[in-house]
Amino acid sequence: MSAADDIREFLRARGLAEETVNAGAEGLVARWEQAARDTEHERYPFGVEDWLDELDGRQLLHELAARVEGALTSALVARLREADARVEASTEVVGECLWGASMAKRMKWAPKSHWWYWRRPRAVADDFEG
Repeated sequence: MSAADDIREFLRARGLAEETVNAGAEGLVARWEQAARDTEHERYPFGVEDWLDELDGRQLLHELAARVEGALTSALVARLREADARVEASTEVVGECLWGASMAKRMKWAPKSHWWYWRRPRAVADDFEG
């Protein structure tokens, strides 16, 4: 089986939409790059649910890289690192995992290894909660 097949199998096993499965690692990185651009706006243009979806996409990239050998090419790794740096520069650290402490404990997420779950856009709408 090819790396692309392994990636599709990994994504499909997580119940993702076929569009996401077909977009593969490239699509996941592109989505995180878009999230980085969105956080760089004067105000994050979406709500907390959208932000959590973006964080889950970043988590999916983390898991994909750990479980599927060769899933992220060197070019994709470089793009991911750049998007990570942009997200870190345009967000702020929060005191608790945005999914909540009990979820972080259950999923074994930690602020250092899963830093994205402990960050939120600096400027958000008044109704952004999390």
